Parts: sequence; C-alpha cells; structure tokens
Amino acid sequence: MNHAYDVLVIGTGAAGSRAAAAAKRNRLSTAIVDHRSYGGTCPQRGCDPKRVLAGIAEIYDDASRVNGKGLTGEVSLSWKDLVQYKNTFTTPVPEQVESSLKEKGIDTYHGTASFIDPNTIKVGEHQLQAGKFVIATGASPASLPIEGSEHMITSDDFFELEELPDNLLFVGGGYISFEFAHLCARLGKNVTIVHRNRHVLEGFDKEITNKLVEHTKDLGVTIHTSTEVQSIEKLTSGKFQAYVRKFDHEHELTADLVIHGAGRHANLKELGLESIGLEYSKRGVPVNHNFQAIFHPHIYAAGDAAETGLKPLTPVAGEEAERLSRHLIHGEEQTPISLPVPSVVFTYPMLASVGITQQEAKENDIPYEVQSRNISDFFTYKRTDGPSAYVKLLINPFTDEILGAHFLSSYASHLINLFSFAMYKKATKQDLQQMLWAYPTPESDIPSMF
Repeated sequence: MNHAYDVLVIGTGAAGSRAAAAAKRNRLSTAIVDHRSYGGTCPQRGCDPKRVLAGIAEIYDDASRVNGKGLTGEVSLSWKDLVQYKNTFTTPVPEQVESSLKEKGIDTYHGTASFIDPNTIKVGEHQLQAGKFVIATGASPASLPIEGSEHMITSDDFFELEELPDNLLFVGGGYISFEFAHLCARLGKNVTIVHRNRHVLEGFDKEITNKLVEHTKDLGVTIHTSTEVQSIEKLTSGKFQAYVRKFDHEHELTADLVIHGAGRHANLKELGLESIGLEYSKRGVPVNHNFQAIFHPHIYAAGDAAETGLKPLTPVAGEEAERLSRHLIHGEEQTPISLPVPSVVFTYPMLASVGITQQEAKENDIPYEVQSRNISDFFTYKRTDGPSAYVKLLINPFTDEILGAHFLSSYASHLINLFSFAMYKKATKQDLQQMLWAYPTPESDIPSMF
C-alpha cells in the first residue's frame, strides 16, 4: 500500500513525537513510524523507570540512616515489588502515546523503516513517500569487541528481570552502571564495575567523580578501572566468567549476570541510509545548524540520532525537535544551541554537573577560579544524617559569572537546575550571595558555597 505525506517521522520518543505534533499542528499531512512500542526509551526503558527505582531506593537509604533518631521499625527493599511499581508507570506509555498522536490526526505505523529511495521508505507492506523526513530513532547499546558479548544483558533487559541474582558484573563505568550499581548494592547484592579507561563517568569533573567512586565503594561495590573485558564465557553452572586484563595482568571475574553499561550508539543501521548515500556514524547523522542531513536537506535528524556534539539527553532532544520544526515548517534559520545543559547521574548521593569541568578549562586555556568544598557538615545534610555532599564551582575571575557547577549531594538534582538558570541569566557569584533564600533549605546554603 502506497501513501504520501508532507512529513514522515521515524521514531516516537521525545524528539520524534514533538516534531510530528508540530508538523500536524501546522496543517501538514504527517505520519510517524516505530519498530518498537510507541514512546521511546526515556519513559519506558530509561530515565523514568530508572528514576522510579532509584527514588524508592533513596527513601530506603534515608529511612535506614535515621532509624533510631525518631523513626523506628525495619524497612527493606524488594526487587519484585520495585519492578511491579515501576510497571505502573511504563506499561501505559505505548497506548497513551499512540492515542495522543492519533487524536492529533497523525497516521501511525508499526515496523522497521528502511529507505528505498530519498523520498520513500518501506514499512512492512507499506511504501510511504514524503517531502520531508525526520529521523529520531534514538540510540541502542553499543556493540562491543568482546568474545561472548552475547552473554551480556542490556539495560532494557535489566528493567524486566523478575529476579535479581546475588552477583552482578557491570561492563562500563557510565551512567547505567553506576545508577544500577547503587540500586543493586542497596538490595544487598554483590556488585562489580569494570571500566576500560582510567576515569569513570567521563565528561564529568574528575574531582567530584572520585568522591562518588569513594562513596560507591563504601556501599560495597567493587570498581576496577583501566581494566578491559576480553571475553565472557558461560559456565556449566549457569554462571558467567569474564576474562579481563589490567595493564599486563589477566584476571577472571565470576558473576550470575553480566550487564552492558558501556555506552550507546545512534540507532541507524536498519534504515538503509547507505542506499540513498546518506553518511552516518555511531554518533548519529551529521547535521547542520537547522538539523538537516548534509547533502540531504529534506532529511532532518534530532536527539540521539543526530551528530550535534551535544549531550544525548531527553531535554536536549526536545529542544532540537523544537528548532528543527521551526525550520522544517517555516524555513526559519536556527542558531546553535548554547543553553546550559545540566546532567544528573541518579546514584545516591546524586552527581550533577552543568557548564565546564576543571579539566576542560585547563585544556582550553579558559581563565577560572575554583571553589571546592565538603558540605557534608551543613545543617541541610546533618539534620537527616545525610550521605556525603560536595560542591565545586568554577568562576570567571574577571566577571564573577559561573562557568561550571558540580555537585555530589542528595539535593544535587535541584541545585544543578538553579545553577543552570543562573548561568543562563549570566548571574554572578555576588548575585547568588546577595539573594534572600528561604531558610533552612539546600538553596540557603549557596552563599556559603563560595
């Protein structure tokens, strides 16, 4: 069956759904297609379910620390109950998203999209033509050059585990590994993280990540850096053995489950882009400032599927979709995104960052002053016997504007948004010190952080 549209969107996550809605709102005939359940990664297999699980673990951690300080009675975490609760958020998503798209008048298709010419894709028995396309297919776990890598499960699989075994090995030292490691350690599991490079959570400030590593080890998690997994073998016992190399030494690590936490690549392989001469990489489709594919201006890309140099985060994908739509629909030339982009690792305490790191300032010869301190003894944290808390601020020595803010704190996710706004408005250190903050709150600590 053949159908023709003004705009055809591939992918139903944050970027794809937003772009499709904008096109239809402006009276363009619009269709959208996805080979997986509608809604994308974030609300089903990423940010939202992860935050639900981590949030309950945080409550457990808080309750455990203040037991005997006014709170009595034993509390415990149950993986089975956590998953069931998580499902109340994720299960309704596909139907809700598809119903919303249909109500807007957008035609929906299910299946793998593949280009057969620059203006036509094939989806099952359908051939769909369009004047303009939006690729918003997200990302998937990166393929790893590890013999036996098929024995690893992905983060998608992890969310669906009915039972959590006792010994877990995470390959890679990024968001996924650390967030899941904190959860599993609080569930009483033995957890090991193996990372091939010297520093984990690359892209974050090293001083703050080192503090997180210390706290993670205090939870009982074993962390091996500068260690490369060479192969994984399934034993007759049903367990798995990972053969690893650190420097010139080889070791063996045994686990009940091995989880892929070594990054994600743009999900583009099945689109048949080679057949229309559209180049791409693991980072996505190269695009210009209007999010148009190079040499294919009728094809746009956004989110994890676009190579923009920006962080692969849901708010960034949404912003890209908004700007993409303004050009696609109205022809408005766009400017590069220069907004501060905050990022949070939902361990507990949380790691949060916005702006440049100290290593980036050094590498790029950016003048800065650094103010770093342990704030664990602040009333905000002592009142609930809180976990470790640190702050690191980079200040422009000439203007006193904030260049970067980095937190390890149970309130990091709140504080980082405030500092992102301060950077957006070019607020200075003095501006933040002179504010009257409600007291006692995490925000009222800000003047004392400088």
